[in-house]
Amino acid sequence: MRLGPLRTLALGTLIAAALPLSPGLSLGTALADAPKTDAKKKGDDAASAASTKYKEACAQGNTKYVAKDYNGAIDAYRKAIEVDPKNPLAHYLLGEAQLAAGSLTEADAAWNRAALESGDKDPALRAKILFVLADLRERQKKWDDARAAWQVYLDWAARYPGAGAFPASGQSRQQVIDAMVKQDKAYEIVRQRIADTKNGGVFTDLSKPAPAK
Repeated sequence: MRLGPLRTLALGTLIAAALPLSPGLSLGTALADAPKTDAKKKGDDAASAASTKYKEACAQGNTKYVAKDYNGAIDAYRKAIEVDPKNPLAHYLLGEAQLAAGSLTEADAAWNRAALESGDKDPALRAKILFVLADLRERQKKWDDARAAWQVYLDWAARYPGAGAFPASGQSRQQVIDAMVKQDKAYEIVRQRIADTKNGGVFTDLSKPAPAK
């Protein structure tokens, strides 16, 4: 509702009367400061309402996720992101739901955005984000990227010991990746030798290179 000029003037007078005037503070200064105080309160109320809406959307998404309604969870987390796109939590949760729905590419995008928005303000959440990103690189069989991602996770865990990270898991995954890379290289040699054999080459000692053609 819009206030008329007289109503606005009366309200201003009431505000001025209610404000304690310190030495050197004029009535004009008090009146000038009053709208700022009122605007701040409105801003605080709006922020509080947005925060509540954000939390409710995330909670709704969590409920649907537990019920295995992953599409419903995705929709709820996206609503939370619309409310506060700079908050990394909903991006992280969105990635979890997308992974559960089998959308690795979309989960990747969500977690990368979560990583971009997260930081020192919430070390524990960032640790979770770095963990799932490293795990995703393994799922994608991007071994070099996965090993590097686990190192980023380990570095963060060392920087924030209280973040609830699991350094032993990161180190273990790096060891598994090293073994996988070694195994892949060995299989590649075998596959190449089998191909050479089909092309007319003959050899029996796998410890030696295939004979030159």
